[in-house]
Amino acid sequence: MAYLDAGTDPAARAKATATVIGIHALLGFGLVAGLAVTTITFDDDEPITGTIIDIDPPPLPDEPEVVPDTSTPTYIPPQAPNTPFEFDRPIDIDVGPVTDGPRDVIIRIPTPTPGPVASPGPTPTPPPAFTPVGPRPSNNVQSWITASDYSRRDLIRGREGTAQYRLVVGSDGRVDACEITSSTGHASLDSTTCRLLTRNARFNAATDGTGAKVVGTYTGNVTWQIPE
Repeated sequence: MAYLDAGTDPAARAKATATVIGIHALLGFGLVAGLAVTTITFDDDEPITGTIIDIDPPPLPDEPEVVPDTSTPTYIPPQAPNTPFEFDRPIDIDVGPVTDGPRDVIIRIPTPTPGPVASPGPTPTPPPAFTPVGPRPSNNVQSWITASDYSRRDLIRGREGTAQYRLVVGSDGRVDACEITSSTGHASLDSTTCRLLTRNARFNAATDGTGAKVVGTYTGNVTWQIPE
C-alpha cells in the first residue's frame, strides 16, 4: 500500500492512483487464470476405438553347448614324504604302469643316510661254569674207624658185619647226619659206626655250578671184623 503526501500535486496523485489500480487488476487476473480447471467428459454409449497389438514374449536364451574336454590330463607324480634324514644318493623304484598318466613311470626316492650307530660296549664275560662236585674226604678215610674202636662187649660176643652208610655233609665240611642204609645185623655195631664217622670224618664241602659250597651227601661202608 502506498502512502501519499497531502502536499503532493493533484495531477501526480491521480497518476499514482491509476498505477496502483492497474497493478491490482493484473494480480487479480493472474489469480483467476491459475485456478481455472479444464473438464473433459465422455459419452458412456460412445465406444472407444483403437488397434490391438499382440506382443510376443521375448525368446529364452539358448542353453550353452557343453563341449567335452578331449585334452590329455596333466599327470602329477607322487611326491616323496618329508623325512628328517639327509640323503646322499637316489634309488629307482619301478611302480609299474600308471592309468591316469604316462606309463612305466619311474619314481626316484632318495635313500636316507643312516645316522651314527652307537657301538656296543664290551660283552660281559660270563662267569665260569663249574661242574657240581660232591663232598670229598679231606683226611685219611682209614683213620675214621679202626680195630681199636671195637667195644669189649662186641669182641666177647664175636659180633662182626659190614655196615653201609650215607652221610649228610654240611657246607663247612663236617658231618651233619649219618644213616645206616645196610645194617651189620648188630645194633651196637651200627650205632658205633655212625658215632665214629660223625666224630672223625672231615670233608671238602660239595660245590654247585657256580662254585659255591653247598650241602652234599657221601656214601660208604665199614666192615667190622675181629682181628686174629
